[in-house]
Amino acid sequence: MHSHEQQFFNELAERWDELRALNHVKITYLIQLAGVSEGDNVLDAGTGTGVLIPFLAKAVGESGSVTALDFAEAMVAKAAQKNAHLSGVGYIAADIMKYQPKHCYSKVICLNFFPHVKDKPAFLSQVRRLLVPNGSLVIMHDISRQAVNSIHKASEAVKEDRLPPSFIVAEMLQQSGFAIEEAFDNEEIYFVKGKVIGKQ
Repeated sequence: MHSHEQQFFNELAERWDELRALNHVKITYLIQLAGVSEGDNVLDAGTGTGVLIPFLAKAVGESGSVTALDFAEAMVAKAAQKNAHLSGVGYIAADIMKYQPKHCYSKVICLNFFPHVKDKPAFLSQVRRLLVPNGSLVIMHDISRQAVNSIHKASEAVKEDRLPPSFIVAEMLQQSGFAIEEAFDNEEIYFVKGKVIGKQ
């Protein structure tokens, strides 16, 4: 049984890339800020139509891998279709809260996804379980927090999905066992990065 939100994103899958222009310069900058590098094993959480996949695949190189995960099957199907030419990428249609991979990740990246997470503390605990010791969680947006919230406010299906200020999200991460490496939001982008601490 699909939730209203799943249905909303499934129905948007075909049109999503037309609705949302991709800023290559900003995305490239965000990937650099995130510190994604050669050999990383990255989970692209809430991949949507896979806009990040080419950038991540390039950053992790031949020795790394990318797993694209989303709870909307139509989004995952679109991501797989668009990026079929890329190797080292796996696609999974699943709820991240129930996701149990065979191995942990060096980085979990959330682009334009965090506001849609209903239970944020539970989500952060789950992500911590999915990361290797010293692995990083990156929560980022290629538009400002104000722009994110104004877009969501205008849509019935996601009107409650708000993005808190970066310092609040940083505090949430700290309470969930992450050390904050970077946290800021401005007129252009939103970025919070935390590293897992105390996990053997």
